[in-house]
Amino acid sequence: MGRLLPAVVLLAGAAACAGSGPCPIPLEVCGGTCVDTRSDPRNCGTCGHACGAGVSCGGGACGASAEGACAGRSGGAFVTLEKCGETVKLWITNDAFVTRADALRQGAPVEGIPVFDLLAGSDCDDQWTWHVDAATASFAGPTVAGCDVCPSDIELALSYYVLELPSWCPSSPTVVAVDRR
Repeated sequence: MGRLLPAVVLLAGAAACAGSGPCPIPLEVCGGTCVDTRSDPRNCGTCGHACGAGVSCGGGACGASAEGACAGRSGGAFVTLEKCGETVKLWITNDAFVTRADALRQGAPVEGIPVFDLLAGSDCDDQWTWHVDAATASFAGPTVAGCDVCPSDIELALSYYVLELPSWCPSSPTVVAVDRR
């Protein structure tokens, strides 16, 4: 098995960014919630600018885009996490996970840490060449060995994390947005 990258511990609280300070880049506060104006069809390019029915938001503009499939998703939620000062927008269909992530966003104590099964290929967050399995996101016990790393660590050693250690378990992530669809 390959060499494990050193675990990085983020000393960030689970409080939501809205109301208590600025959102992590590239998110913005719209209506009291952190959103990604590059891809949010209700706040496309700027807060309050909604795209019409059947039109997606990509690159901060309404119209046809590579992110169109993501904008039209339903039956889950986009959960945006911050870890190591980096944000990751994840599509999650496990409702129990989404409910616990939303509780974290609102500052409620939630036991366990999120655990995600990693998959190669971009999904709804084009800054990463990996994504997580939408259905298997869960919360595990207080510690999980070897998978508490920064999103950029996964990016740098993608084949290791996807093939040999196919999990990401960010301890103490900040949940900055939960967008149920």
